[in-house]
Amino acid sequence: MDPPELIRIANIAGRYLVFDPDAVSALRRKANTNGTLVGTTPQQPTQNIFLGLPIELRPEEVDALIRTNVAYVVDDVAAHQSALHSLDSDSRRAYIGSLRLRKQTAQKVFAEMNAQKASIAASKTERLRDSSSALPSTNPGTTDGLKSDGNPVLRNSQVTLFGVTPTSSVNHIPPDTHALPVEPRNSEQGSLCQFMLGNGYYMTPGLRFGSRYSVYPGDPLRFHAHFMANEYGWEEEIPILDIVGGGRLATAVKKAFLIGGRQPPPSPDTALRTVRTFSIEWAGM
Repeated sequence: MDPPELIRIANIAGRYLVFDPDAVSALRRKANTNGTLVGTTPQQPTQNIFLGLPIELRPEEVDALIRTNVAYVVDDVAAHQSALHSLDSDSRRAYIGSLRLRKQTAQKVFAEMNAQKASIAASKTERLRDSSSALPSTNPGTTDGLKSDGNPVLRNSQVTLFGVTPTSSVNHIPPDTHALPVEPRNSEQGSLCQFMLGNGYYMTPGLRFGSRYSVYPGDPLRFHAHFMANEYGWEEEIPILDIVGGGRLATAVKKAFLIGGRQPPPSPDTALRTVRTFSIEWAGM
């Protein structure tokens, strides 16, 4: 079997974005990583509820993906500029040919959809004509959606001007072009997210519940969140109001409040660090 391909994460102005829909699906299915949709849906350019590709990943999620050898980070601006300047005539023709092929495929699908709609309209018209056959016909010629011989009329089945905008340019840029040597960070920030992802949980932003993360036992499309999670440093003082407020709010929405942080190694010579988590549930509510 071929080794799995690494997922390309584009670094644009300090933000980590994934544009390829196949890569987004692979992240969700295999790496427990959803990201946040930050793009505008083409069919609804003014919407403010449902967004589309690309997805944006948090830095701690990128660290976790790099540690598990799932993805790599690319300087997207430099990669595109280098690829566009280095395109020879053959590569340019291949790129234009791929766009033309996608355009023809889209035209074929659009024509088949129109033909199916015309066929359904013709069937409805035929049933109406049979039911009213006793009435005199005012137009014996062409009817709505039918020719005079009874065959459906395919209006606008062929579109001469049909543009296709690629959603990703990954296939036209070498995978190792301008890959950034991003090393996983050893700071305490993000260790809780990496720990939960490594144990099969899904993480989403938890701002609407007053926490940093919402933690799901499976795909958020199938499960409700089980925890509202905050991360703290091992020696950081936690305000008691944070514990009280987080515990009460999480319990009120039928979740548990989880806090965690990276525990320092027992000795300076030991590189092993573990993450400790504590679940807080407000009782008596």
